[in-house]
Amino acid sequence: MNIRLPTLEEIHAAFEQGEEAVVELFAEVGRQTAQLAEELEKQAEALKELQARLGKNSRNSSNPPSSDGYKKPPAPKRTESLRQSGKKPNGGQPGHEGNTLKLSATPEHIETHRVQTCRECGNSLTGVVVTGHEERQVFDIPAMRIEVTAHRAEIKICPVCGTENLGEFPNEVKGPVQYGNGVKAVAAYFTNQHHVPVERTAQIFEDLLQHRISEAAVLKASEELSGCVQPATGSLSLPKGKP
Repeated sequence: MNIRLPTLEEIHAAFEQGEEAVVELFAEVGRQTAQLAEELEKQAEALKELQARLGKNSRNSSNPPSSDGYKKPPAPKRTESLRQSGKKPNGGQPGHEGNTLKLSATPEHIETHRVQTCRECGNSLTGVVVTGHEERQVFDIPAMRIEVTAHRAEIKICPVCGTENLGEFPNEVKGPVQYGNGVKAVAAYFTNQHHVPVERTAQIFEDLLQHRISEAAVLKASEELSGCVQPATGSLSLPKGKP
């Protein structure tokens, strides 16, 4: 399943617009995450069942001691469905919207696999005009990581009066080190939209991005969001520090 994360530009724009824009931007991410969690849960149940079968031996089941060797007899192939008559048939039900993976008209990356030689006679095909393409697409999640942008303000000495002049930093770059709007928007989204405790939000950052954000930074992001949406909501309850 492909989860599309919003770009930094989209997050920044939503954060500036307020709560409604932030919720709208990340609502789709939440739905995709829930679907992914459901799929992982199904896979975990299947793995658990498989481990339980493989863990059986003559001591914890009715299997004879001779079955404890390295080689296990293959499970009997089921030729008939165990579904009882009268229940719904296999597959999607009428009226259910399917989630079949379809080719994307706008892939983010294109890799061209060129034909170098003829597979029949071995003749070189370099320079031969391409008559068409067969396309196959792979949907995947790009590597998620924290990106660091260094803002460097120039320092120049006026040759006339000797005054030292410093270039101007962007208004949002206030301290020597700080988090950007993308990090703050995601932190505020988890704690306010999904009510994830502050400590667990920090753990999510560490697990997914290999960067441990402080709990104070998470709380500060919620405070900034509260200030942005104050004109529209009047008030916004902040998350507690502990679950």
